[in-house]
Amino acid sequence: MIPEQEFKELKKKEKLLKQATEILKVQDVDLPRVVKRFLDEIKEFDEKIKNLNKN
Repeated sequence: MIPEQEFKELKKKEKLLKQATEILKVQDVDLPRVVKRFLDEIKEFDEKIKNLNKN
């Protein structure tokens, strides 16, 4: 049996994971890959915007 505080922390993290997967409409196992893809796309768009602003 785990201490109550650890159980509460685990439930809190589980709730956050569920919220993230619902927002992104992905399975929990796919979340890291999808988040990385989104961050990579944002970085790519930022670079494109910087390049357009230079011209």
